[in-house]
Amino acid sequence: MSVLTIRTYKRYATRLPVELRREGRKTATGLLIELSPQGARISNLGRGKYEAGDKVVIATATDMELEGTVRWAHDGLAGIRLDRSLHLPEMRDLLELNRREQADDSLCYGT
Repeated sequence: MSVLTIRTYKRYATRLPVELRREGRKTATGLLIELSPQGARISNLGRGKYEAGDKVVIATATDMELEGTVRWAHDGLAGIRLDRSLHLPEMRDLLELNRREQADDSLCYGT
């Protein structure tokens, strides 16, 4: 049986290294694996304890900072609701950064 989920915004798959900061806590590194104009999903957060309602800042390699609130977290994954929706140019910049990161990775291994 399949379940149809209708979402307000399209989500984009990414693989972008980020830092997740919380006030008074150690900064965690993670991987931004999904992005939409109003939210993000981050993996590889390790053993950090995140609770729904925690205020966080997602920082990218280009010094872009996205403020948000943890909606859910478990097993090194966290869903973040952004405090301010991303505008189209900001989404485009992040997706292009992701593409550049992936292109650089492929050059490392060579074929």
